[in-house]
Amino acid sequence: MSPERKQTQPSYESGYLSIPFVIDNQQHTLSDVLNRILSQAQKGFQLDIATAYFNIGGWALLQRNLEAGARSFRLLLGAEPKQGKDIGREDEKAEIVQDLLHELNEASFNERMLQQVEDLTAFLQRSSVEVRLYRQGFLHAKCYLVYGSEGLALLSPQLAIVGSSNFTRAGLQVNKELNLVHRANLVTEDIAPERLPALLRPEEKRQLVETEEESRRIAANVPGLLAMDELAEWYERQWEAAHDFKAELIELLDASKFGRKEYTPYQVYMKALFEYFRDELEAQEGNGKTRSVIELSEFQEDAVRRARKILLRYDGVMIADSVGLGKTWIGKKLLEDYAYHLRYKAVIICPASLKKMWDEETRSAGIAVHILTQEMLGREEYDIQPYLDADLVLIDESHNFRNKSTRRYEKLELLLAGNQRKGAMSGERKKIILLTATPINNSIFDLYHQINLFTGGDRSYFAEAGIGDLQRYFMAAQRHQQKESGLALFNLLEEVVIRRTRPFIKQAYPNATIKGMPIRWPERRLKTVRYNLEGTYEGIYTTIVKHIEGLRLAPYKLETYKKSEVARDQFEEGREEALVGIFKTRYLKRLESSIDAFRISVRRALEFLKTFMSYILEGKVFDSSSFQRALRFLEHEEEEDDALPQSLAEDLDADEEARRFIEQLPTLDPSQYDLKQLYLDVSKDVEALNEIWMHIASITPKRDAKLQRLKDLLKTELKGQKVLLFTYYKDTARYLYRCLTSDDPDMMAWREEAGNPLLKRMDSGNDSRERAKIIAQFAPLVNNRLDIAGSDQEIDILISTDVLSEGQNLQDCGILINYDLHWNPTRMVQRAGRIDRIGTSYETLWIMNMFPDDGLERLLKLVESLSAKIASIDRSGLLDESILGETVHPQNFNTLRRIEQADGRVIEEQENMLELVSGELLLHNLKSLLTDEMRNMLEALPDGIHSGLWRDGHKGVFFYFTAPVRERGSRGGKAVGRQHFWRYVDLASDPRGGVIEDNRYRILNLIQCQPDTGRVVPTHFQVDIFALQEKVISSILQASENQRSIEEAPKILDPMQQKVSAVLRQFANGRDVRRKEVIEAMQKLSKPLPRVYIKELRKALELFKKDRNARALLDVVLKLDIETQAQPKPEKKSPLKREDLKLICYDYVGW
Repeated sequence: MSPERKQTQPSYESGYLSIPFVIDNQQHTLSDVLNRILSQAQKGFQLDIATAYFNIGGWALLQRNLEAGARSFRLLLGAEPKQGKDIGREDEKAEIVQDLLHELNEASFNERMLQQVEDLTAFLQRSSVEVRLYRQGFLHAKCYLVYGSEGLALLSPQLAIVGSSNFTRAGLQVNKELNLVHRANLVTEDIAPERLPALLRPEEKRQLVETEEESRRIAANVPGLLAMDELAEWYERQWEAAHDFKAELIELLDASKFGRKEYTPYQVYMKALFEYFRDELEAQEGNGKTRSVIELSEFQEDAVRRARKILLRYDGVMIADSVGLGKTWIGKKLLEDYAYHLRYKAVIICPASLKKMWDEETRSAGIAVHILTQEMLGREEYDIQPYLDADLVLIDESHNFRNKSTRRYEKLELLLAGNQRKGAMSGERKKIILLTATPINNSIFDLYHQINLFTGGDRSYFAEAGIGDLQRYFMAAQRHQQKESGLALFNLLEEVVIRRTRPFIKQAYPNATIKGMPIRWPERRLKTVRYNLEGTYEGIYTTIVKHIEGLRLAPYKLETYKKSEVARDQFEEGREEALVGIFKTRYLKRLESSIDAFRISVRRALEFLKTFMSYILEGKVFDSSSFQRALRFLEHEEEEDDALPQSLAEDLDADEEARRFIEQLPTLDPSQYDLKQLYLDVSKDVEALNEIWMHIASITPKRDAKLQRLKDLLKTELKGQKVLLFTYYKDTARYLYRCLTSDDPDMMAWREEAGNPLLKRMDSGNDSRERAKIIAQFAPLVNNRLDIAGSDQEIDILISTDVLSEGQNLQDCGILINYDLHWNPTRMVQRAGRIDRIGTSYETLWIMNMFPDDGLERLLKLVESLSAKIASIDRSGLLDESILGETVHPQNFNTLRRIEQADGRVIEEQENMLELVSGELLLHNLKSLLTDEMRNMLEALPDGIHSGLWRDGHKGVFFYFTAPVRERGSRGGKAVGRQHFWRYVDLASDPRGGVIEDNRYRILNLIQCQPDTGRVVPTHFQVDIFALQEKVISSILQASENQRSIEEAPKILDPMQQKVSAVLRQFANGRDVRRKEVIEAMQKLSKPLPRVYIKELRKALELFKKDRNARALLDVVLKLDIETQAQPKPEKKSPLKREDLKLICYDYVGW
């Protein structure tokens, strides 16, 4: 190029000379090129963009230059059709909205992004900014047209970029793209003059060329000018065909978590529920009733679906619906799944009274099962070997396995641990189904021991659910008040427990049917039947109560009689003190139950104390529990004998078996005890009980005011009715039956007045055949014994203890009498469930409760005082659960008083006790509100929205995050579900940093509200939301990492395993021990073992300490049925990353 030619080149061209022709985001990024162009352009440029996709990241890359220099900005949006859709349809708007919404939903909630959205919204609100959406078909074009600020540059683009790059962060900077640049100011090298005219467009333009230099310049610009002119014309055509989208784009941004739109607390509450249960809702909507010979109601089908899901994940599930809701049928359907369809070897373990029922039910469905009774497992000699390889074990009335110390529990543990916890057919871990209406009777550890049946002692079994140590989780829950302790377990209950109450089912399934017929729910009404308690004892009631209150019961608190120089066991002392309180409470309960129950208790106490005194005189001291067992060798049939009870020492000595037992009992060292004071205190108790005995021994049924009131009731308003009478005590049941069926003339006359009803009794003395026969006679219709119905075999009045309160169908009856006070009101619900069951024909069920009209308050206050004392000892940490199981909880006294007032709400409240609340309630709350309109609204709500509400006494923030659950071993691979993280930062407890709560039920109660609840949010000066969010995210990530560590780390082992391992290591090269055997034993001991195996190890170790026989110790370990073959390690769980967490919503509470 000649110097002269270079000097004539216009100066404005110099800015574009460095722009490349090809932009591929590798050598040059489009964002850099555009920013260079826009920054070099004079202020007042115009930029027109056509793009199929747009996001905030793309805008942010050009933000500074657009805000500073844009005279005009036009954005034309198109949309790429999804695969299989028709081009030219009219719903592209929805797609572009969804794409933008997706980006906003997925973006992390941080200050930088918040500022970008605010800036973009402000920019869009300028009058010089326009946005349109193309809807006339498929627009996939991408182009960028830059106009200048003066002269012809105002009318014609000075630079155009056409290619594959969308106006997104990826399109401008990251993706491999291909874009070509056209510009108006290209400089061409020398062109031969004779060729110039051929390069010029119309003839008229050629005439404008005055010089050769100008001709060359025009020729050099013509291709670019023509291309850009046509691009500009194309853009204008598409622009005119598009419609305005600016307001909608601003609205979309404002509606996002970064925007200014204000959401109500109700919208946040509903969104939290909806997102949490979205997968379950979709699963339920996609599944109707399953095909089966077993027909279930809708609520039972829902339980089966959820149980299958839980079994798939945890190999164990607890069905804990209230009594009378058909848990048997749910269990039967699950048996059909596994035992019938999959041919699994199945075992049912149930009370003996239910064996016949299970046999009939499974036979009718063609399901092959082995049925064992709980009583069988209680026998030491019972052989469980044939069932060790069961694939599935269903345990009915599983609350009978709440005590880990019983023989039946240990036998069940052995059965479940058998065959290395695997089934013969499946080759997989045994499936365990627990059925119970009362998983918690006395302590939340009742539930713990039942759940341990399928964890097999593995305390980290629920680590994936965020529960790293199951035992510590329960211990933490136990520190709450009784009502709150169940709530503290909510996160676990949601994982493995299905719990619905009768009121819940009535509300959630109002149109439920069974076999095509609607289910009827009768009204349950309470009625108080009063009697004169003091009248029975003819003025000595106060004296009797006073004597009971003053009992020392010295044999049960021997620790306090140790001499001053002898060390006392503080734990044992507290335990004994509580035991004394429990015995006094028991005497008072039996006093109220019946004269005969109390009389028998006094007889037994006198015999025990007088016998104990006899041995003290001989210088022998036994602990009370061992001594009590010795007395059981002597059976007494003469319960009605009114002679003063005497010492049984001579009888014990005379009975060879009893004598051998006593000789084996460990005696306590008499020299450590103050035997004189011990003997004196026992003598005082004997004196008090002798006086009581002299007063009560001769009280006859005629003087029994309670019995007489029952007779009046049965011969008047209940005449001709079928009546079920419950009592706590076998002694009372037998006394009532004996009196009401006696040949005494007065009783015979009463029976005639009462319509000559047929009476029967049931208690623990009846074997399973007798019980089955009695049940069929009492409720022949529901038990398909039409041959008995209406005959002289049909029972009219059945007197029973709570052996009848498990799993029996007695809905032929509509009247229930509770003969004793409800020291445990839960029993009332259980008993009511025997007659209030699916299929009853009654409109109203009567539950009658007998209450003393005089002396009640004194009795209640004394029992309440004793219970409070026991609770105080418990709070000091001196009790174990075996003692607490006998106490009366303080809250029950208020319930008793309400029952006395016939407050019918008590039954439903007891059923709805929040000791065990599960996610079913939350899901129902959502489903009841989920109209089509509500669902559409919830699905349209963007993620990350927030609100706030006033909550007195609280101040904090609720955060809800989700994260994908990925297949093990995949990093960023396929998501197979979602994890849900509900966290509440409690700023009321710790205003500086906040305490993080993760209990979903408690959190739900904080955010729960109504549609008209007002919105209350703090200013950004009052709370740093980003700092709190960071605290929550960090805690979630840390918890997830801890969880991974727990899953991958060695399991938590019982200390006894470690002790035995240490001993065996010492003998690894011993004479009688092979090293290979020791290695195998160590492998067995390296895994969590059930308690029954720990017990065997403890015995073996104690024996080893005496005989130092390592071979015997090793043999015990080798016999444990534990898998030793190395299993392939599961793929490591992908770590949870910060970018995996997605904010669903957050809510200010209490501001």
